[in-house]
Amino acid sequence: MNIDKYLVVPGAPGVHKLVSSRTNGVIIDDRKEGRTRFVPVRQQQITPLATVAVYTFTDEGEGTVPLVEVFQKMLDLHETTPPADPKSSSPELRAYFTAVLPDHDRDRVHIGDIQKCIKWYNFMREHGIFEEAKREAEKIAAETAEAEKAEAAVAEPVKKPVAEKKTAKKTDAAPEEAPAEKPAKKAVAVKEAVAAEKPAKKAAAKP
Repeated sequence: MNIDKYLVVPGAPGVHKLVSSRTNGVIIDDRKEGRTRFVPVRQQQITPLATVAVYTFTDEGEGTVPLVEVFQKMLDLHETTPPADPKSSSPELRAYFTAVLPDHDRDRVHIGDIQKCIKWYNFMREHGIFEEAKREAEKIAAETAEAEKAEAAVAEPVKKPVAEKKTAKKTDAAPEEAPAEKPAKKAVAVKEAVAAEKPAKKAAAKP
């Protein structure tokens, strides 16, 4: 799934889709209000979901897991382990998130963070954003595959004309040297003809 175009804005509940960017803000598709509107960047701190990650801690050390992977885990567990109510107690929220991401760093991932993840997940699922994000990922993958096929198809024919062109140059080089010898032979022939004429004229003058 591809969530590159989705973001959250303080004061605008839910998750919204980026329509276009401007120097002073962004235009979003507000899924909560069902309309397109402008959000100035100076007044609001816009957070693209693709830039959000969850802290983890394993035997190998600290790390992070992209939010999109956390959402996928929540989707996979939805039937057997549905999301806890964001208003649930801290132990309940922590237990649910542990089922989703056992290695999350309990010292750095606070209860408020878990509540945000659950709220975003619920909103996206209710508004069909996950299905939309999956279609977007499939579209990008298909376009990339088509582009690679086109490049591969163009790459092979290009090599053959280049080889033929080089061969043609080598073949044409031999005839170009032949004309250089002809003038030399012609010049020699003229000298011989002149030398042959002089004795004939001299012999005719004696009588």
